[in-house]
Amino acid sequence: MTAPQKSPEFRSDIEGLRAVAVLLVVACHCGVSWCRGGFIGVDVFFVLSGYLITGLLMAEIRRTSRLDLPRFYARRARRLLPALLLVLLATLAAGELIQGPQELEFAGRAARATALYISNVFFDHNAADYFAPDVESNPFLHTWSLGVEEQFYLVWPLLLLLGMRRRRSNRPLIWLLAGVASLSLLFCIWSTAHRPTLAFYELPARAWEFGLGGLLACAGVSTLRGATASLLGWLGLAAILVAAYVLRDGAGFPGWLATIPALGTVAVLSAGPARSPYGVGLLLDSPPMQYLGARSYSWYLWHWPFIVLAAAMAPGIPVVGKVLVGAASLGAASLTYRLVEQPVRKHPQLIRRTVLSLLLAGGTAVGAAAFAFLVIRHGEHLAYEPSMRPITAASIDIADLPREKCVSLGQSAEVRSCIFGGPASLTEVVLYGDSHALQWFDAIERVAHESHWRLVTVLKSGCAAIEVEAPIAARSAVCRAWRARAQAVIIARHPALVIAASFTSRFGKAGSPQADPELTRLTTGTRAMFDRLTGAGLRVVLLRDTPLPPFDVLTCLARGALHPWLGVRSCGFERNAALDPRVFEAEQRAAVGLPGVQLLDMTDEVCPAPACPAMRQTMIVYRDRTHLTGTFARSLAPVIEARLRMTPGSSP
Repeated sequence: MTAPQKSPEFRSDIEGLRAVAVLLVVACHCGVSWCRGGFIGVDVFFVLSGYLITGLLMAEIRRTSRLDLPRFYARRARRLLPALLLVLLATLAAGELIQGPQELEFAGRAARATALYISNVFFDHNAADYFAPDVESNPFLHTWSLGVEEQFYLVWPLLLLLGMRRRRSNRPLIWLLAGVASLSLLFCIWSTAHRPTLAFYELPARAWEFGLGGLLACAGVSTLRGATASLLGWLGLAAILVAAYVLRDGAGFPGWLATIPALGTVAVLSAGPARSPYGVGLLLDSPPMQYLGARSYSWYLWHWPFIVLAAAMAPGIPVVGKVLVGAASLGAASLTYRLVEQPVRKHPQLIRRTVLSLLLAGGTAVGAAAFAFLVIRHGEHLAYEPSMRPITAASIDIADLPREKCVSLGQSAEVRSCIFGGPASLTEVVLYGDSHALQWFDAIERVAHESHWRLVTVLKSGCAAIEVEAPIAARSAVCRAWRARAQAVIIARHPALVIAASFTSRFGKAGSPQADPELTRLTTGTRAMFDRLTGAGLRVVLLRDTPLPPFDVLTCLARGALHPWLGVRSCGFERNAALDPRVFEAEQRAAVGLPGVQLLDMTDEVCPAPACPAMRQTMIVYRDRTHLTGTFARSLAPVIEARLRMTPGSSP
């Protein structure tokens, strides 16, 4: 996000648009139900940046026949870096007092990437890695958009120089920007379907939004007047707000859906100069919106660390609490704006001495990256403190099998399988499904060893055994292909038993208006799997999914062990809040009339009482927000074996 800019050509409607954008983002991150799609505020910022930067650079090229790139980058550094580096250092310091070792190490790595202007690349990589830490709890997640902006600043002046070689006409530049924007939009649509994290985080898939703003700058000031300008401005603002309301789950975003807020921003910008008494300026020019717009950059920087660290201190903090925290972060933003952002931006010595500005910017960035590196090393050291060793061990206690060899990962639809237990046994059992099947491997392998079975794994992280869409929509096509091949492999092997499990606790969350359609899809998809496998004469056992904790249990344990002052006494949670009975009922309906199907429920062993404990005896139950530790799962092998023996036709 570019910092507010005031000049003789200052436009209050742009300041107001910044306020709209940052309000949407903050409301979204606070969990306000009617603003779940408020992440589109970032798209508004991108279009604004393209418009403003293109206009500034075009004016300089026309005025001087050249671009003073060092001066341009010095201005960008003075506007953006001081507040960013303050937030970075303060957040890392606060994390030392609040976060667990692995959180701290992950935050340090994100801070280092932020200081080096590549946080978007960092989060793209980590969001695409199924076994990476949860990026949503990283206090620097929001800085991905700054990485995109800073990379935009590197390449955009060169494009403008290329397009304005003939300064008598804007036509070559318009064609160039239109070509770049068109290619970028096409790439955005393609990558949203095939590489969603790349589409969301990376500049090539977002450049079209900057290009759209740039094309508007090339077109010049709008000649619209009166009712036409007023209508266009209000329609543009409505498009932004409707997108924030409608795009609740982010499915299919950015893709073509991002054109809605982007074009809405263009409409507001086009209508803005008209200054109609009944136009959108009635809202955007108001003192509250001007105040928020001026502080939008600092508020954007502060709000997410405030929310993340507050949630660390008070797991399960309600929406009202997050809104209050977000409001508190505005206080920090106002102080930053007054004491850091404005003084550095307007410092006369820095304005006159471009080289000094650049040296200070480079030096502070390197210094911040070095500080982040120290935090990383400190987090790694803390992870192996005596009190932390069991928790650190639990974080990597996934399953005792070689994942690279035995589990299909990433975007590959290849079916990988491995054989365990007694390879020469005549009794073959298949473990089939996603990572929620993988979490039971240690227990099933132990049963196979003691029962002299040949155990075959057919697993793919992120792809359910049943016929349902993947949690990440863009992965669904890969999952469908993998699932069809996996079931064909299983049928060809004709095992005595198929044990299937999937991440189904995500369906039908309490209070979700989409609960009933989701549960219907769950029943239909589960029945489709049952029909195909039992139709081939196979017996199927479906493991009920484990309770879904409302927070990361392992992280809670780590914070409590490292920071006793937080007062963390128990990291258990209520079973009723973590397990929707309607989900299991939907799966049971799918099994009606199929004698070759059994549903196996281990909930009473994971949660033996209304409250689910974080530890059973000396074993940690969960290794992250959704998966059991391999050690705890292995301890349940005798129970699983006994329950398999008790079922009709039980002997595989």
